[in-house]
Amino acid sequence: MPRHLSLPVCAVVAAVLLVGAPAPSAAQSFKWWQHEKFQRELVLSPEQVTRLEEIFQAAGPAMRTYKAAVDKLQAELSAMVQEARADEATATELIIRVEAARGDLGRTRALMLYRMRRVLTSDQSTKLKVLFDEHARSTRGHTRPRPGA
Repeated sequence: MPRHLSLPVCAVVAAVLLVGAPAPSAAQSFKWWQHEKFQRELVLSPEQVTRLEEIFQAAGPAMRTYKAAVDKLQAELSAMVQEARADEATATELIIRVEAARGDLGRTRALMLYRMRRVLTSDQSTKLKVLFDEHARSTRGHTRPRPGA
């Protein structure tokens, strides 16, 4: 593929990656296990609330580190796409690094959510989904993101 065609294609791919990626940390901003309605509806025991918080806190440092890496690499990629001067190999390498960092963050978050779900009973997990759906409907149009835990 000629260079003058491949760099614009790379720029479009990078732009799609940047725009289409949800912010994984958004769901962590809503500590549903500390919300009175969630505690009451799920009949969470104090031990469950404590354990959920411990899991959240244990994942925090790694998630903050990975989020910072994603943000930094995405900023570099955005600048590279804006300038459109880098060769395709350099752009590809940076895209790979962005996606690897995003993958690290996603895996850490998914493992945290998995560990949290293991604290809940089957019935609590089912009720949790219903509560998330209700919460999303009640906050739709507000700036608070929908919880994903």
